[in-house]
Amino acid sequence: MDCQIGEETLTDLNILELKIRHASEVYSRTFSKPEEGLNGADWEWWFTGSSRKWIGFRVQAKVIDIKTNRFNHLHYKKDKHSPFQCDTLIQNALLPRHPRIPLYCLYSNWNTLAQLPWKCATYYPVEESYGCSILSAFAVRYLRSIKTGKAKHFQSLLEHVSPWHCLVCCRGYGEGDLPSRVFRFWRESIQQVEAAILEGLSLDNRQELDGELAYYRGVYNQIELTQEPPSYVLSLLNNQLEEQPDPNLRTLTVFKERD
Repeated sequence: MDCQIGEETLTDLNILELKIRHASEVYSRTFSKPEEGLNGADWEWWFTGSSRKWIGFRVQAKVIDIKTNRFNHLHYKKDKHSPFQCDTLIQNALLPRHPRIPLYCLYSNWNTLAQLPWKCATYYPVEESYGCSILSAFAVRYLRSIKTGKAKHFQSLLEHVSPWHCLVCCRGYGEGDLPSRVFRFWRESIQQVEAAILEGLSLDNRQELDGELAYYRGVYNQIELTQEPPSYVLSLLNNQLEEQPDPNLRTLTVFKERD
């Protein structure tokens, strides 16, 4: 019998595995569960390394329906009067004080290797690598403008996603320490995916999105590596994080590459 596991359980299992494998490099704290759909973000990632610079992500996890190979809640909204979760994720990620890159982490189950794109220069094709994939929240917003099924089936998303290990270890973006590699992959891969999807939309859709997202795209495009992460990130590293920094944040994880 098929067993459908939820996003929170999968996230917890992933964090546990990461901490087992990288005990001195992964710091994580899980808080009480936020109200479903309130701001669309349940996980925050921060990366740092020998440069002492940082880059952050605000992440929403979504799990595939193993019976249909669709992400049924990718374009989720609580009700017809509520905003789309994706839009709220973008807005809350790009707060001026500490803007973070809005991202989706897609938990999938796929067993047709011949249909998988493989752009990785580090590893041979391994279908399990797509079990945890990353997709820009802006890409999700753009895909919502495609009316045919709103691009929920994994096969329709494959050309736009990357295995999540690409964020940290791809040889194509491998210069510098951890935050430098992450930053370069975001700039040269994730943002290229966004641009390609946007280019494929109709002129009317592009103009609508330009008006809707102008401010947030402006903040997004100005993100750089920072030497001052939020204070709660440093508190986590120092084992001093007592209070939940955001009532809608379920999990905070810091990846600190050893010198």
